[in-house]
Amino acid sequence: MIRLIISLITIGLMFTQLSTAEIDPKSIVGAWLFNENSGKVAKDSSDNGNDGDLVGGAKWVKGKFGNAIELNGKDAWVTVPEIGPLEDFTLLKWFNATGRVGLWRCFFNRDGWAPGFVHYQFRPDNKMEMAIHSNNPVRHPGWLNSKFTADKDILNKWFHLAVAYSSNDESVHVYFDGELDAEGKWGPLPGEFGPGRIGSWSGGGREWEGMFDEMLLFDVALEEADIQMLMENGLEDTLAVEAANKAATIWGQLKLGFTDK
Repeated sequence: MIRLIISLITIGLMFTQLSTAEIDPKSIVGAWLFNENSGKVAKDSSDNGNDGDLVGGAKWVKGKFGNAIELNGKDAWVTVPEIGPLEDFTLLKWFNATGRVGLWRCFFNRDGWAPGFVHYQFRPDNKMEMAIHSNNPVRHPGWLNSKFTADKDILNKWFHLAVAYSSNDESVHVYFDGELDAEGKWGPLPGEFGPGRIGSWSGGGREWEGMFDEMLLFDVALEEADIQMLMENGLEDTLAVEAANKAATIWGQLKLGFTDK
């Protein structure tokens, strides 16, 4: 019996070492995994029903994890319903650009442009900006000093990008491929994401050309370890590992209450 207890505890510790991330599924506002292979709906895999509608020439292709969505840079995007305001948030995804270098290219923009509205995109100077209307400053600090430049050298390659923001702490952290790229003091407004568009803006002229996969929106500012875990394993496997981790740990703790017989 003692050996069984030791084995169970060892298994629990092994699961714990698999991940230092702590992803609470209840913090997921929208999870567009783009794993469909037909139809005109991008399902939200959270419990919030924020399904997206495909517009124009959007189509399903192979992605980083299962399938992805491909947009043509002209008349294709994914619309999303009303989302927000979120006092804290993290928005992350895999992206693969295939064109429109030197032009506005949207990741996720709230329709219109008014206080609290989020605009998340590459600029004509090929730098990434996360902007919240009426924030101080409007654009996230450090965007000019970012080491990532979205020029022709990034075309046809997959990259991971995450922005973690807290209006409560008035802070922002930007991560490219899981590594901190820029940070700074930023606030104080919550961010509103919808109604909006993935890969375009209602004002026009900012369409994305390329692919997106695993577009995830949380209502917390995730830590670097969380972002790296999601980047490397995808949402579904990350949650599965954490569930197994918790189950094994609880089981090991329960067994500690038994004595050898």
